[in-house]
Amino acid sequence: MTKSILYIDPFSGVSGDMLLGAFLSLGVPLEVISDAVESVIPGEVELSALPVTRSGLAGVACEVKVIGGPQSRTLGEMVKLVEASGLPDPVVGRVLRTLESLGEAERKAHGLPDGPVHLHELGGQDTLADIVGAITALSYFDPEKVLCGAINLGRGYVQTSHGKMPVPAPATARLVEGMMVFADGPDAELTTPTGAAILKEIVDEFGPIGPMTIHHSGNGAGSRDFKGFPNLLRIFLASKAPNEETLSAVIIECGIDDVSPEYLAPVTEALQAAGAREVHVIPAFTKKGRIGVLLRVLAPMEKKQTLIDAVLDLSGSAGLRFWGAGRTVLDREMIVVNTQHGPVLFKRWRSPSGQWRFKPEFEDVQRLAEKTGIPAAKMRDLAVAAYVSEVGDGQKED
Repeated sequence: MTKSILYIDPFSGVSGDMLLGAFLSLGVPLEVISDAVESVIPGEVELSALPVTRSGLAGVACEVKVIGGPQSRTLGEMVKLVEASGLPDPVVGRVLRTLESLGEAERKAHGLPDGPVHLHELGGQDTLADIVGAITALSYFDPEKVLCGAINLGRGYVQTSHGKMPVPAPATARLVEGMMVFADGPDAELTTPTGAAILKEIVDEFGPIGPMTIHHSGNGAGSRDFKGFPNLLRIFLASKAPNEETLSAVIIECGIDDVSPEYLAPVTEALQAAGAREVHVIPAFTKKGRIGVLLRVLAPMEKKQTLIDAVLDLSGSAGLRFWGAGRTVLDREMIVVNTQHGPVLFKRWRSPSGQWRFKPEFEDVQRLAEKTGIPAAKMRDLAVAAYVSEVGDGQKED
């Protein structure tokens, strides 16, 4: 099995706009990020992607231009905007957790009591745009794992609304607890609280880059251009093959005959969010001839207890059964193909005979269909034609 991985390399630190620039450089369409931000703070910002160089190396700078709205918001006000945005639940959840981490770091850093948190310079539109945009961009690739190298914090001092503070700023220092960090380069703040809060939410593991196949890379530019020190954040889209083809997994299942069908959809979503690889709801006759369902969950062995607890908590069942299972999964990877109407993310994998199979992500096809007015089925054909033209048809080694 080949896992889709994002590896973040913050050799020159990390900020919200650097993450946006790196994702844009990696192939995320600007409109995907802009539309998400617009749903949270409509008419308040304009986003643009600019090709730039930093110390002679190319990257993409994402400029967030404020065109309306209040000068600053409290954490509670920002949370309400996100909750009312209509963004997908997984994105909303990650954005809210990131904001919560940011607010808690500010509270602890400055010894604030419980109550509304005023984020000062972090309460502006750019903070919401950075967090919403970065989480949305991450969901565009939907990687199985996000890895991150050691974070360059910078050094020296930074001017804040509280006065002159040492680098890392107090809130940043709280947020990077437990992460691998170092300090190098110019006397400047290289890692911002917003950047650290986003990494805290999205990164699964910190460490040096390991064996993997890099398929694409993107460079996000910071706002400053230091002489002899490229102010860039790199993100790699990669895959990593485990040592064995057959993976250890567990199947968990229980019968349910006393839950109304409309309440099962949130259960399946919650189980997937808890780490299930697959969740199936199968019509079944249960005890005493009742019509019900069989809830079946496929999970990694390391998530067994987490998913067992989740099934018992969410399903209302008083018991369940589980057993180990083997899994064989074909190599898969994600690539971006540029069509005449915009970029489309493709998933592809090798069959046992060595041939490539591929399909475009439906969300991208639907987005371009809505944008152009071309039916989704026709747009899919156009995307496949662009893939074949650019990559090949997969019937021979490419």
